[in-house]
Amino acid sequence: MATLLSIPGSFVAQAHTILGASAFACALCIGWAGGLWEALCENSVAKWPVEWFPSVSATIGDHALPRAPFHILIALCATPRFLLLGAQWMLHRNRPARRGSSTSTSDASFAQSTAISAGSVRTRANAKAAELVDGVVQPLEEAAREEERAGGSRTADIELMAGLGRTFCCGGWVYITSRDNHDLHDFFMIIYLILNLPWMFLAMQHSTDRACRRRRQMAFAGFLLTIPPLVWMFYRHSVLRIPGAYTHYSLLEWSLVFWDVAFDAIAITELKDIRITIVDVSASGSHPTSHDGMYIRTTDRRESSASLPVEDWALAFKEGHEASDRRALLAWLSDVYLAVCFWTVFTSLTFQLFYWSVWKLALAGSELALLANLSGYTMAWTSGRRFATSKGGLLTHRIIMVVAGMGCYFIPSVSVRLFCISLGTWTGWLAQFGNWYRLRGSLEMIAEGQTMLLGITITLLFKYVNASTNPLWATTDWNSGGWNITGLALAAAALFEYACRPVDLHPAPPTTHTKDKPNPVPVVSRTHTAMMAIGLGSFIHMIQTFVSDPGTIIAWTWTGFPVKGPTLHPYAGVVIAVACLGVLTSGQQNSPMAHLVGFGGIICLYVYPDWLGFLGGLALIYYLVSIAPDYIRAGSALPPAATFGNALLVNCILDVVSVVTAAYAFVPYGWLFRERTDIVLLFCMSTIALGSWASSSIKLPGNDRLYPRSVARMEGIDRRSKIAAVILSILALAAGYAHIPSKPPVPYYPEHRIFSGGIWAVHFGVDEPGRDSQRRMMELLRDMQVDVVGLLETDLHRAVYGNRDLTRIISEELGYYVDLGPGPNKHTWGAALLSKFPILNSTHHLLPSPHGELAPAIHATLDIHGEKVNVWVSHNGQEEDALDRELQTIEIARHLAETADVPTVFLGYLVTRPGDLRPWPYQILMEDGKMYDIEIDDSWRWCEYIAFRGLWRIGYARVHESDITDTELQVGKFMLPRPGEKVIYESNQEMYWHIGEDDVPEPWRMPRAFWDTGLRGHKYVVWKGPVYYMPPERSGLRSYGRGWKAELPERK
Repeated sequence: MATLLSIPGSFVAQAHTILGASAFACALCIGWAGGLWEALCENSVAKWPVEWFPSVSATIGDHALPRAPFHILIALCATPRFLLLGAQWMLHRNRPARRGSSTSTSDASFAQSTAISAGSVRTRANAKAAELVDGVVQPLEEAAREEERAGGSRTADIELMAGLGRTFCCGGWVYITSRDNHDLHDFFMIIYLILNLPWMFLAMQHSTDRACRRRRQMAFAGFLLTIPPLVWMFYRHSVLRIPGAYTHYSLLEWSLVFWDVAFDAIAITELKDIRITIVDVSASGSHPTSHDGMYIRTTDRRESSASLPVEDWALAFKEGHEASDRRALLAWLSDVYLAVCFWTVFTSLTFQLFYWSVWKLALAGSELALLANLSGYTMAWTSGRRFATSKGGLLTHRIIMVVAGMGCYFIPSVSVRLFCISLGTWTGWLAQFGNWYRLRGSLEMIAEGQTMLLGITITLLFKYVNASTNPLWATTDWNSGGWNITGLALAAAALFEYACRPVDLHPAPPTTHTKDKPNPVPVVSRTHTAMMAIGLGSFIHMIQTFVSDPGTIIAWTWTGFPVKGPTLHPYAGVVIAVACLGVLTSGQQNSPMAHLVGFGGIICLYVYPDWLGFLGGLALIYYLVSIAPDYIRAGSALPPAATFGNALLVNCILDVVSVVTAAYAFVPYGWLFRERTDIVLLFCMSTIALGSWASSSIKLPGNDRLYPRSVARMEGIDRRSKIAAVILSILALAAGYAHIPSKPPVPYYPEHRIFSGGIWAVHFGVDEPGRDSQRRMMELLRDMQVDVVGLLETDLHRAVYGNRDLTRIISEELGYYVDLGPGPNKHTWGAALLSKFPILNSTHHLLPSPHGELAPAIHATLDIHGEKVNVWVSHNGQEEDALDRELQTIEIARHLAETADVPTVFLGYLVTRPGDLRPWPYQILMEDGKMYDIEIDDSWRWCEYIAFRGLWRIGYARVHESDITDTELQVGKFMLPRPGEKVIYESNQEMYWHIGEDDVPEPWRMPRAFWDTGLRGHKYVVWKGPVYYMPPERSGLRSYGRGWKAELPERK
C-alpha cells in the first residue's frame, strides 16, 4: 500500500475559510474601488448618501465587476467545502472522548469535576456571570453527553444532511443573483439561513474539543442574536419603507456572513489531529483487508451500545434537589406559551397553503404542504426516535417551530412563507410526538394534555379579541393586525427557559419496575393500534374544525333577523368559557357517557338552528376538550410511527374532504362528497369513540409507576391549569360583554334620505400578498362611505380558511348590523350583508344548483330613514354551469316579482354580460324580477351587478380592488322618493342621462379620494370618476341636499 498524498485536515478548513472570506471581501473591495459604491447602496426606498453601505446581495450580484471574481473564488471554495463536510462528518460519527473530560465517568462525577475545575478559576467578581453562562451551556452539554450514550452517528448524519442542504442553497443565492430572479434568490437565502440553525447546533454539540465547542457556542450565539434585529430592519425597509433602514439591515447581513464563516473556521482546530490520505492499494505491500468499495469506520463502542436500552435523560436527577415553586411556575408558563405557538403554527398551515387554491379556484399543488403534518412517520427509525426524544432534539424542534413557523411573517414571498410554515409544522409535531413517546402512557401525560388544552383556549381568546384572526400567525403582519414581534419575544423567552430548565421540571417516563413487579409493556394488536390512530386523527380534525375559533358554532346556527339565537357578542365568551370548563374537568371524562354527550352535541349542532344547535355545539366543545388528555395519553403508549403518522394522515384526508363538501366542482370526483358534511362528522365521531374503546384494552402505567417528582409536577400543573382556566373564563366572558356595541350604527348621511349600496366578492379574505385582508377591506368601505354592502365568498369557518369571520373588523370599527348568511353546514361559498340601517327581517336561501356549488342568497328588509327597502345579496354559479345560473336567477326573479311594489336593491354575482338574453341571467333578472340595471352602458361587467327599483338612482362607481381581491368594488347611490310617492322612469334616456359632479348637490357626491391615481391602489375605473344621474323634474328632488340642507325642497 503506497500513500500518494496526505494532508492535515486543518488545511481543508483553512482553505475553506481563506477562499470564502476572500470571496466576500474581494467583492466588497472591488465594488468600492471600481466606483460602484453609490450604485450598490441604491435601493427602492433611498439612495446615497442616506443609504451608505450595500447589502450582501447587491455587492455580489448587481454588477459584473465585483460579481466575476466573487463567483470564481466561491467556485474554488466548493472543493474544500465538501471535503470539510466529509471530514467533519467522519470525525463526529466516531468522535473520541472530549479533551478535558472522560466519557467513562458518570454524570454525577462529570458535573462534580466540572464544578471543581470551574470553581478554581472563578473569582467573586465573576461568579454570577459564570453561573449564568453555565445555566445556559449545561443543558446543551447534557444533551451532547446523552447523544454520545445513545449513538451520535444518527445526529451526525442529520448534521451532514443539513450541511449539504445548506451548501446547495448557498450555491442558489450566490449564483442566482437578486437581479436574475429576486424571489428565487431570496428563497434560497432564507432556506440557507434556516438550515444554518440545525447545522450550527449539531456541529456545536458534536464538537470533540471543549475549547472548540466553546468557540462554536460564541459564533452560534452571535448568529442567533443577529437575526432578530436583521428581521426588524428588513421590515422597516421593505414594509415601512424607512430611508436608512437598508444600511442597518446591510450591516447586520454582513454580520451574518462573518459569523457564518467564523463558525466554519473553528473546524481548523478540530480537524488538526486527522489527515486526509490518498492511498494506492495496488502497490506492493497492500493490506489484505483493503476494501474495493466505500469504507466507513464504525466504533465498537457504538455497535455495542446500539442494542442496549438508553436511559431517559430526564432521569439524571437526584432527590432533594427539587426546583422551587417559582421556578416551576416559570416552566409551566413557558410550556403553555409554547403550546400556544404550536397551535398557532399548526392552524396557519392550511390557511396559507389554500392561498393558491383560492386564487386559482382549482387544485394548485400547494395542497401537498399538508404532508408537513406527517413528521410522525420519521419515528419509525431508531435514529429519528432517539433524536426526537432527546433533550437536544426537543429543544431544536421547538426552536425551528418558532423561528420558521412564526418568524417568517415578514417574508413577502408567499411560497417561502408556506415552506417555512410547513417546516414549523413538521418540527412542531415532532416536538409533541417526542415528548409524548418519552412518557409512554404515563399518568404525567394528563398534565401534558392540560398544557396543550390551555394553549388552544388561549388562542381562542387571542382570535376573539383580534377580530377572528390569530395575531401570531405568520400570515399576519403589523398592517393586518399581527402581534408578531411581541409573540416572538415571548417565544424567545420561553425557549430560553426551556433550555435552562432543571431536569426535575421536565416530564419523566414511568419507572421501569416497582419493588415487586416489572413495568408492563403494553401489547396491543394492530387492529387496536389502527383504530386508535384513526380516532386520534379524527379527534385532531374535530379540534381544528370546532375549537379553533369561538365564532364557528355560532355561524353554524345563525338564521338571520330577527335574532332567534346566540350572537357573537357576548356568546363567543361563553364558548371560550365552556372550553375552559373542559380543561377543568379533563382527565376524567373519557367514558361512554362522555361520548354520548359528544354524539348528542354534534347531532343538535348539525340538525337544529339557533339556541338548540348552539347548546349542542357547546356540548361538543366541552366533550372534545375534556377527553383530550386521556386520548393523547393512550396514543403515547403505542408505536409512534403507526399511531402519530397515521393519525395525522387521517387528519390530512379529512381536511381535504371537509373542503370538498362545498368545493366539489373544482376537485376530481368531488361530487362523491357533495354536501356530505354529515358523513364526515359521523365518521369522525364514530372513530373517536372506537379509538377510545380500543384504548381501554391498553394496560397503562398507574400511580405506582410515577417518580415522586412526577407526582409533584402533575399536582402543580393541575392546580395551575385549573386556576388559569377560571381566569381565562372570566376574561372571555368579560371580553364578550365588552364587545357588545354601545351605540347603534350611524349612516354616512343620517340627515338625508340618501344611502349607498355596494357589492364586492372578497376572495375569502386573502389578498394577493397572502395576508388577511379584513383591515384593507374596512379602509376601502370606510373611505367609499358604503352604507349597505353585500360581501361574497365569506364562509370562512372552515379549517382551511383559518376559521375566520370577515365581518368582524368592518362591523366593529365602522358600525354595521351584520347578517352572516348561510353557515358552513349549508355548503356554500358564503354571502354576508352589512348594513348601517336596522335589519328588520332577513331570510337565507339556497338557490337551485344541480351541478355546481350551492348558491347562497340573503333577502333582507331594511329600515332606511323610516322606509322599508328590500335588499338582495346573492352569489350565483360559475360560467361552467349554465343551467345552475339560469335556475338560480329564475328563483331570485320569482321572489323579486312577489314584492314588486317594495323599493329594492339587488347586489349580486351573476356571471353574464350586460344585455345578454335568456337563458343568460341578465334578461331573466331584469325582466322577470322587474328590476333596472344600474348602468346599461357599463359593458365591461361580467360577475358583479347592481339592480334597483322604487328608488331614485343618483350615482354609480366602480373602484379598483388593488390587490385585495380579484374583483372591483361596485357602489350605487340611491335616494328615497318623497313620502307617499312612487318612482317612475318614463324612458331609458331619462333613467341613464349622465351629469357632471358639479351639477349635483353635495350629499349626492362620492369621495374625491379615488379620482386620478386614487388612494392605496384604489381608484375609479371605467370612467374617470363616478357617474351621476339627475332624477326627473317631477320627482321634486333635483335640489335636495344642496348646501347640505336636509329638508325636502318645496314643490314649485
